[in-house]
Amino acid sequence: FDLDKTTNFKLGGKRYTAAIHKRKYSKQELWGGVVLNAAVMLSDDKKIKQTMADIQAALKKAKLPVKVMDWQKASGQVGQLVAVIRVVLYTAVFIIFIVALIIINNSMLMSTMERTREIGTMRAIGAQRGFVMRMFLAETGVLALIFAGLGAVVGSALVMWMHSTGIPASSDFFYFLFAGPRLHPALLVGHVGAAFSIVAVVALLSTWYPARVAMRITPREAMGAEE
Repeated sequence: FDLDKTTNFKLGGKRYTAAIHKRKYSKQELWGGVVLNAAVMLSDDKKIKQTMADIQAALKKAKLPVKVMDWQKASGQVGQLVAVIRVVLYTAVFIIFIVALIIINNSMLMSTMERTREIGTMRAIGAQRGFVMRMFLAETGVLALIFAGLGAVVGSALVMWMHSTGIPASSDFFYFLFAGPRLHPALLVGHVGAAFSIVAVVALLSTWYPARVAMRITPREAMGAEE
């Protein structure tokens, strides 16, 4: 029975030699040995369902009564703990974005109030409401693109550095959670693009209300504004 023919896994533990890795075990050794379970680490986790089906088919063909399951089912409560931690992290990120939206909204609103005379002058010489609104959105869009790009570059560099050095497990809990002494986060292009897009969208949404306030400023209100 050879798992290499059914899946594309890589050896995760360095303590096993290549000879043990490449050895083919008989059905009697697999069923009557001291090992009760085996973990298969995929090089591409997107193929987990297909890989599980291939392994199950190979086991059925070899007449081995072995059950195939993913890591969440196999880990039991630990898998549930990981899901809870993921929900907590997503909730924290959502709260951060809400706080950022409020801060940007207040900053842009104050900036709008400080530029009441300038906006009123533009309206007096013929600027339409749509032009004023597009001007504010364009201003925020340019700033969002610049600083979101800088944040993406700095964040990518930080993740790459942590991937090379690893985040040390400071306690037994983190050692268990990291599945080893260090956690090596991976940089994915999709995550970078998603973060960039979310920051830009949050910035534009936070500018929507201040832009509408600026759009409604009339020349008469600007003339009555304080110096």
